[in-house]
Amino acid sequence: MTCLPPAAVLLLPLLLACSAGKQDTWVRPGDSLAARAAGIPEVRQRPVFDAPDADAAWLVEQIDGSGWDQGLADAASRLLALHVDRGGRIDAASAAGVAARAGYPGQARFTRALTGGGLPVDVAAEIAAATRGQPVDVGLAVRRFEDGTAMWIVAWARRVARLDPIPMRLDLDAQLPVRVELIDPALAHAELRLFLAPPVGPVEEIPITPSLTRWVDRFHTPGEWRIEVVAQADDRVEVALLFSLWVDSEPERLPPLQAGTPGVENPMDAERVLFGDLNRLRATHGLPPLQWFATFEPLVREHSALMASTGRASHTIEGITAGVAARARTWAYPAAFHHQAVAVAPTAAEAMALVVDSPAHRRTLLCETCTHATVGVALEPVLDRPPRLFVTWELLEFPKGPPVPNDQRGY
Repeated sequence: MTCLPPAAVLLLPLLLACSAGKQDTWVRPGDSLAARAAGIPEVRQRPVFDAPDADAAWLVEQIDGSGWDQGLADAASRLLALHVDRGGRIDAASAAGVAARAGYPGQARFTRALTGGGLPVDVAAEIAAATRGQPVDVGLAVRRFEDGTAMWIVAWARRVARLDPIPMRLDLDAQLPVRVELIDPALAHAELRLFLAPPVGPVEEIPITPSLTRWVDRFHTPGEWRIEVVAQADDRVEVALLFSLWVDSEPERLPPLQAGTPGVENPMDAERVLFGDLNRLRATHGLPPLQWFATFEPLVREHSALMASTGRASHTIEGITAGVAARARTWAYPAAFHHQAVAVAPTAAEAMALVVDSPAHRRTLLCETCTHATVGVALEPVLDRPPRLFVTWELLEFPKGPPVPNDQRGY
């Protein structure tokens, strides 16, 4: 059997800010079951009033004034997982680490014992003699081997004070309320001192008053912060609470990278959608629908393709084209009256929104004397970014009847 001696009192100084206007509320053990059931990690004693199994019931019965604590039991299980060698010893660093990770806020002690398979009777007797009926939290874990032997780790801690439940993890620059209630009659008039050890830098101290809340506002460094509350009455000094707090903030969430090239609209599909949107717009203004004029499809699509190749949305492009109306005079006979709108946008819906929001373009789309229309769409020929859509709306009126293609189209 190997016993870990009680750790020496470790003064971890701390600076706390008292926040005016905060209303004190005491949460007694067992009152935050819903929070624990929801998986909210917290630092506190976690008593279990009905022992979870026969081993736990036996240990509580052997030690007068003891109660089963799930936090200590979790710490014992963590320590047992670290010590698989039957001849190993419990080191102070491992003991402190498992208590911190389990969220137990006291000065925990751990004893390791090997038995022939029976209960650790001697360990229970030693703890009972050391505590002499004083309030004490206990927990244990066991590993049984194929040869019938058993390895036990028994955890225990004198319950000197209660601590309001606090989160084990805290955001950077957040405030932490710390409220301590002394329960040991011998410390009824003790002076409390609160110490805080940051991950890097000096330890700070501040006095606190039992049963009143102090608000800590010094958490400006990420990492593990060690908090200790010491009670002093006359010549007696007792570590009332000792626990760790992990401080950090979630990194800013970046938008996920797009997998591959974003989808590009089919120009032919976009033409049909835009023509339907055009007639729906006219209907909302009491105008009759337009008919699709297939004769000018090549001209309108050609104009959109020329705009896309130059990256310019324009009715004419100097040195390249004089526009659809000029091309139509050599394409078909007789001549038509043309009303044109052009736009460039990432999507057909955005292109439609652009022309609808423009008073001049909207008047073109709402031409009262027009009877036919053709819409041409072309994709911008680029590879380094998603291509834009270049759109041409060609609304037509035919005072001399619909044009028919010439025999010589004059390319």
